[in-house]
Amino acid sequence: MSLYESILKLDKEGKTYALATIVNTVGCTPRSAGTKMLIHSDGSIEGTVGGGLAEKLVIDDALDCMRSGNTLLKRYSPQVIKEKDLEPDCVKTMDVFIEPAGSSSRLYLLGAGHVAQAVLPLAKQAGFSVTVIDTRDTSGFGDALAEADEIIKIDSFTDISAAHPSQGSYFIVCTSSHATDGEALGAVMDLHAAYIGMLGAKHKFVPIFNQLREKGYTDEQLMEIYAPIGLDIGGESLNEIAIGVVAEMMAVKYGRKGGFARDKKRRDMFPESVQ
Repeated sequence: MSLYESILKLDKEGKTYALATIVNTVGCTPRSAGTKMLIHSDGSIEGTVGGGLAEKLVIDDALDCMRSGNTLLKRYSPQVIKEKDLEPDCVKTMDVFIEPAGSSSRLYLLGAGHVAQAVLPLAKQAGFSVTVIDTRDTSGFGDALAEADEIIKIDSFTDISAAHPSQGSYFIVCTSSHATDGEALGAVMDLHAAYIGMLGAKHKFVPIFNQLREKGYTDEQLMEIYAPIGLDIGGESLNEIAIGVVAEMMAVKYGRKGGFARDKKRRDMFPESVQ
């Protein structure tokens, strides 16, 4: 199968991928300008930009581009390898353009209850493809989940392999009980997610986090979980909570802190008034 046939297949299946193209080379390089490499969301590749450490960095950057949705033009050289504390191999200098493509960011709602139902339409409007996963039969939920791209019923939240989640996905843990919240959170900890958020209050997180510590997860890993979930916008209704949750995911996607845009520009607008 050619590279372009693979791309057509990925587009048809709604899969996320990135295309890396060598746009310039300096000196003698294994591959010439115009060479392309396809990077899948699991890090596997089709084609090559020359192998070695430089190609590994291209793959890592491509995965980041898939998470953020941003393109990247970057020079890969022996100096870049050294900056990564790696020992340069036969790396030559090449400029590579990385372009993410395919489906939009994938959100998995672990639980199909009221919170998931409120988040779902907002997440769709924000450009996420949404998969709803639950142990319950959701046929009785009416049209509440109609906008979901996929609904998957599983036997236990300890195993969500039926959803085939890819690296860089977004997860919201909002199941029907504290026990299943703990199971769901444990199931996604090793999936290299772009975002993991969990609904609830402090008294709920403490025992769940303690269970994860017992399984070997560090405090540094646990601090990556967005719990309590959502930006602090002050709203308490279900729809207001959903707005804060989707806003937080967008801030993570674009590498922002989620503060007021006004504050970012205030110094430029009022240079004599802001200390």
